Amino acid sequence: MTKNTNILKYVALTTLLIALAVGWRVVNFNYGIAPNLEIITAVSVLAAIILGFRAAVIVPIVAMMISDLMIGNTSIFIYTWGSFALIGISAMLLRKLNNKPKVQILSSIGFAAASSFIFFIITNFGVWAQGWYPATWAGLTNCYLMAIPFYRTMLIGNLILVPATVGAWQLVKYYQTSKSLVVDTLVRK
Repeated sequence: MTKNTNILKYVALTTLLIALAVGWRVVNFNYGIAPNLEIITAVSVLAAIILGFRAAVIVPIVAMMISDLMIGNTSIFIYTWGSFALIGISAMLLRKLNNKPKVQILSSIGFAAASSFIFFIITNFGVWAQGWYPATWAGLTNCYLMAIPFYRTMLIGNLILVPATVGAWQLVKYYQTSKSLVVDTLVRK
């Protein structure tokens, strides 16, 4: 494959992942399907394990920027964008398991839970820090308590979507590898 073909594939896949995340956020926002059921974590994980560090940062940040321009956001955008960027970067740990499919899929379950928790902690701290709750320990506690229903939705979604996307990626890799082995065997005869 030529360098230009690789760049084109990289850009195309990056664009597709961003479009999926933006599309879902806009549809979910407009139709109120499930507050905080998002796919940005899943596409950030795919960006990391397939494309690497640069895409692991670009995909969540650009998806959030574009979708926030379309649906609006609040003053906590730095916390939401930062959380998703951190999740994308952290997904590089899963990339190290690309050659261990079962381990990667199982690890993605823990990653889904951890990334949901990280998002919950950071963004709700941002809500509290922006003054939406009293600047007291009780205010911080109340902020986290009030966000539990949103956390639950995100956690359940990520526990399903992240392992499913990692599993789908591993199936694609397996199919491509087995196809190549069959073609190589036939060509060598």
